[in-house]
Amino acid sequence: MSKLIAAENIFEPSEGRAFVEGLRSGAIKRGLGIGDKVADQHLAYKPEQLVFINGHDNVGKTDWILWYFCVLSKKYNLKWDIFSAENSIGSLKVKIAQFLTGVNIFKIPELQLHRTFDEMSEMFNFIRNDRLFDAKQILEVSSGTKSNGLLIDPYNSLKGMGLGNNKHEEDYEICALMRIFCKQTHKSLYVNTHLVTEAARKKFPKDHVNEGHLMPPEKADTEGGQKFANRADDFISIHRMTQHATAFNVTEVHVRKVKETLTGGSVTPREAPLLFTMQDNCKFTIGGNNVLETTPVQQTLTTLNHAKNEKFETESVQADADPFPY
Repeated sequence: MSKLIAAENIFEPSEGRAFVEGLRSGAIKRGLGIGDKVADQHLAYKPEQLVFINGHDNVGKTDWILWYFCVLSKKYNLKWDIFSAENSIGSLKVKIAQFLTGVNIFKIPELQLHRTFDEMSEMFNFIRNDRLFDAKQILEVSSGTKSNGLLIDPYNSLKGMGLGNNKHEEDYEICALMRIFCKQTHKSLYVNTHLVTEAARKKFPKDHVNEGHLMPPEKADTEGGQKFANRADDFISIHRMTQHATAFNVTEVHVRKVKETLTGGSVTPREAPLLFTMQDNCKFTIGGNNVLETTPVQQTLTTLNHAKNEKFETESVQADADPFPY
């Protein structure tokens, strides 16, 4: 094993200063929001972020994530790599088509559907889920695409790599690979995760307004434990009371961790998550507003330009004023 040379492994004194100066001057812009005043205080897309997501089964984690990606794609021209092992490619495209049109799949006119599929291809790459990948292989696939982010859904669908002495050590090794992937590709990585069994036993107590219903999970309820939150830049819990008589269609988004708040984003109050209401199985609204239907004509795409001293630069993006121009 060759000896490491100190000078080759220590940052130059000037490294990082451009970020500090850009932050102070306003040259570095805040992360990208979805166009809702409340949500944009908490949710902020940024390049190179490692974001872990957890939630109970069947609460619609994948649905909300895809909707969120659709909003960012429509507003800022972002593109995503999707690896979703538990959903068929057809099912994923139905969800996305409904979000983009705001119309139930059975009611979308044929011509509009064809044009929506064309639009979808500009927003998403779908990684094959009819074969097994380990974490390194998935990251290699995404490294070779032109996209702004990758979704791994779920984490436990990846095959083992035999790293470390046990699964705990392997998970930490994989998290390290994920962080390196984000830095080297300048992409963000979203990792959807399942929960431990104990989380399914945690219900609201007697006399609580939601007595008997499952409680939203904490970071440590993630299958594999707290280590994923430890390594994440941001952490989100997605929850829905699926058997509630009236709130069964309300998705709660709890932002549990935002490591870098200087450029946007913050945790949500414990008793005040972001509330997204699913309507007609084809659109989410927040505060009664479907942000996919209210995208302004002139928008700003904010990107991180590493070739110019880590400063954010902006370019103008022209969008169609009519959200349904078909």
